[in-house]
Amino acid sequence: MASHKGLVEPHVLLASSNPIRLIKNLTYILSSDQIQKIEDEVNRNVASLYALGCSHYSFAMSVDNNEWRQVISRLYYAAYNVKRSVSLRCDGAYSTESSDHSKIEFLPNTLENFEAYKLRLKNLRDDRNLADYSHSAVEEDLLHTVESARTMVTDFISDAKKFLMANGVQI
Repeated sequence: MASHKGLVEPHVLLASSNPIRLIKNLTYILSSDQIQKIEDEVNRNVASLYALGCSHYSFAMSVDNNEWRQVISRLYYAAYNVKRSVSLRCDGAYSTESSDHSKIEFLPNTLENFEAYKLRLKNLRDDRNLADYSHSAVEEDLLHTVESARTMVTDFISDAKKFLMANGVQI
């Protein structure tokens, strides 16, 4: 089982490599009340990941467009953490490994506008890498304008919130 940075035992996300599978596999030995306690704890973690994304989003929205590197970087981390919340709720996927960023476009097809977000989130990741790591980059090198990235992430967060609430998460 993989360890996760920042998590300390006991923690529901350390109990199994996939908490949704854990729940499915325990339903035959635990009561529905006990299963609900696990579900509630998973949902608290989903809501916390969503809130982390919203925190990055709030900061990004407070930064002037002229600071394009900071805006793009924070917008990406907003979208990334909201995406992580969706993945955790949908299929139990949770990772703190840097390789998880390569899965930014993997979204459930039940998320509204998921097809549109797949490419746009991948492009936002590329823009974030440019903004964070390329010393010679200029704003015109971005795949999306700062304003279109703001709009896309705003829409993504809204659609993710609807998805999470429809799946029993209190936001």
